[in-house]
Parts: sequence; structure tokens; C-alpha cells
Amino acid sequence: MKQGANSAVRFTSYSSLQGVALGYIKPASGKLSSSVTFGLGAIAGLITVCEYSLDDSKCRVAYGTDTTMPLDNIKTRMQSTGAESRYRNSFDCLRVIVRDEGIPRLWGGTTPRLARLMVSH
Repeated sequence: MKQGANSAVRFTSYSSLQGVALGYIKPASGKLSSSVTFGLGAIAGLITVCEYSLDDSKCRVAYGTDTTMPLDNIKTRMQSTGAESRYRNSFDCLRVIVRDEGIPRLWGGTTPRLARLMVSH
């Protein structure tokens, strides 16, 4: 179901962007150039990665790897061994991450996924 939701976001984003581009560029052939199509696919990939925060992945606390988005990081840290002694709740976990590691830590591991999705359309 999650993969289907991700695909739906990606294709809906791409179709919406394509409609806007066709209205703005108005190519004589009715088709967009391959470079414009590639660019729209890259933007749709970016949107998908940004939306990915609702998806489920594991983080370095549990398995030694980075997460991709903030909610993944918080969720997995809350499920890790000893979390009940480190965090009062999810908001406290967020506060500790931001205080101790900084806001960018919430998006650790995003770059590889972003690169893959931007060129795979």
C-alpha cells in the first residue's frame, strides 16, 4: 500500500506538472521535449521524496543506517531499545534530535533516495 501511495504521488505530481508545462510552453507538436520531460520527472521525484516522510524506514539507532525523513527518524528512535528512558514522547524525541544533532539531521539519508527518484521517471 505504501509503494502504491508513493507511486500515486509521483504520477499525480508528474501529470499535474505536465499539464502546467503544456499550457505554458504550448509546443507546436503537442508534445514536450525530452529535456523538459526529464526535468518534470526530476521535480516529480523531488516531490515524492519530500512526501516520503509518511513512509516507513529504519534508522541508524535500530539498524545502523540513516533514515530519509523526519517522521521516520522520530518513529524509529521511539521504537528503539531504551527509548522509554531517553524520550518522554515523540515531541520530546524531536526536541532532543534538533537540540543535539541539529535540524538537518532530520533529513539524514535523503540524498541517495532523491538522486534515484529524480532520474528514474
